[in-house]
Amino acid sequence: MTGADRWEMLERIGAFAAGELSGEEAREVERFILEDPEGQRLAASYVRMLALLGAIGKETPEVPEAIINHALRRAYASAFVRQAEEFFGGLGRAYLAAFVYYLGLKRPGTAQ
Repeated sequence: MTGADRWEMLERIGAFAAGELSGEEAREVERFILEDPEGQRLAASYVRMLALLGAIGKETPEVPEAIINHALRRAYASAFVRQAEEFFGGLGRAYLAAFVYYLGLKRPGTAQ
C-alpha cells in the first residue's frame, strides 16, 4: 500500500465509524483496521468521539434559574435607565427653554 493509499484509508476510517460506508468499501476499511495498529487507534478514537457526541446531542442543557433572573434584572434596569434618560432629557430641555425665555434671551415663537 502506497503512502497516498494509506492516507486515504485513514481518512475513510471516520466514515466507517459513523456507519457511512457499505459493501466492499466497508469490508476494505475493516481489513485495514484489523491489520494496522494506527488504524485501530484511529477507529477507537472515532467510536469514542461519536459516542460522546451522541450522548451530548440527546441532552438539553438546563439554564440555572439565577442566570435567568440576572438577565431579566439587567434587561429591566437597562430599560428603566433608557426611559429615565429620555424623560429627564426632555424635562431638562423644557426647563432650559423656559429659563432662556424668562431671561429674555429668546422671544416666544422664534426658532431655537
